[in-house]
Amino acid sequence: MTAPSAEVASTPTHPDEVSRAHYTLRRAIMHGELRPGDPLSQVELARKLGVSRGPLREALRILQREGFVQQESQHRARVTTFSHEDLDELYAMRISLEALAIGIAVPRMSEAHLDNLDRLLEEMDVKARTGDVEQWECPHQEFHRALVHPSGARIERELALLSDHATRYRLAFVSWQPLEWRAETGEQHRTIAEAVKARDAQAASQALAAHLGRTALVVLSIASPTYEPVRIRKALAATCGT
Repeated sequence: MTAPSAEVASTPTHPDEVSRAHYTLRRAIMHGELRPGDPLSQVELARKLGVSRGPLREALRILQREGFVQQESQHRARVTTFSHEDLDELYAMRISLEALAIGIAVPRMSEAHLDNLDRLLEEMDVKARTGDVEQWECPHQEFHRALVHPSGARIERELALLSDHATRYRLAFVSWQPLEWRAETGEQHRTIAEAVKARDAQAASQALAAHLGRTALVVLSIASPTYEPVRIRKALAATCGT
């Protein structure tokens, strides 16, 4: 392999450009604007994003570490593809870790934190009535992150990444029916919040695991109807005893 020239090697990257390219590409991947398996041309992306090649390459490296991009060679990359095995593993990890995290977090939550859960539930309900899935996702993701804070910075970082990957699958396979989705998930979210406010860490862990498990099985039933999600079922059994 030919070594990079001194000029290329010494080209500085610009943090603002890296952040902008990373955010824009990550959002496009999560929302399906860049589809699984799509090739990522550095020349084309740099032109569209209005950034230089150095910051773009760094943004792609970050996305690769996060699991959103698969690097095929030094100059070729693709959006990470979907698979039922990956979805099974992803949700099994999320169920196990998020159930653990909420159990740690519940005794540490302040009254202000509990009030914030109620605020986010109300905001999710309001956004669901608009029929705008992207607007609903904002308080929804914030609600799940609030459920596990403060469980520990490393745990919360890992869960945020798992949650984003799960959101990518969910947005790709589950059609958005606002009223139906609000009725089905709203009650589950309220059940979790009530257990948290009662300071019942075990009940909160089990309710959260059951909620994530139901969502995972819905997504899998659409994405791969004949696949048996062994990992998800084992994670639910370990957490809920079912």
